[in-house]
Amino acid sequence: MNLPKIEVLTHQAVIPSTKKEITIRPFLVKEQKILLTALTGEDPEDIASATKQVVHNCIVTPGIDVDKLEIFDLEYLILQLRIVSVGETTKIRFLPRETTACEECKKHREIEINLRDANVDVSNLPDKKIQLTDKIGIMVRYPTTKMLGKIETAKKSTNPNDFFNIIWGCIECVFDDDKVISTKDVSVKEGLDFLESLNSQQFTKIEQFLTSMPKLQQKIHIKCGSCDFEQDFVLTGLENFFA
Repeated sequence: MNLPKIEVLTHQAVIPSTKKEITIRPFLVKEQKILLTALTGEDPEDIASATKQVVHNCIVTPGIDVDKLEIFDLEYLILQLRIVSVGETTKIRFLPRETTACEECKKHREIEINLRDANVDVSNLPDKKIQLTDKIGIMVRYPTTKMLGKIETAKKSTNPNDFFNIIWGCIECVFDDDKVISTKDVSVKEGLDFLESLNSQQFTKIEQFLTSMPKLQQKIHIKCGSCDFEQDFVLTGLENFFA
């Protein structure tokens, strides 16, 4: 005799970078086990792989390649999965104010927020074409989730090449007046040599593009009921939403 199957409700979500509407389902115990196993090991690449696996499992719409999503797409979808799996509200804890006479402000403050108010603003993205000289330029892209593990590892690395590898991975092609060369057809060593041949102004153009990458964010307004203190905060990144 077969056990009955529990029906799982589905929900709609929109991928920020493409505006494509997809169907998702809440994460189940099996997805929680995947994450817990990775978190126990504390390996950045394992955690990144587990996160991508959970998102992949919970996307019902066929044909979505999680590895090709922008990193901010992944963050947004993880938050949507948290909303449909656990709930749309959470509490954020703020530290006491250090220099204040207000007794209320000297205490930790907990603010309940609605996670549905978080968003990724993609309304004003920079040009992906970067002209390095009069004749030579590159086409760039934001890091994809395929690079997530390497990015997390690079954050703890002291080897500059780890960061240069990520930057090279964000370049789609190099072009001049005569040809367009896909970075897929170039060795990593040659790519790193190309980056090292840039002057500081040229390299800064690439850095400025990458630092302009949209982020998952939510504005919060805090106001003390005992004094005149009030302040706006902007939460960015999943770690702040789930702190």
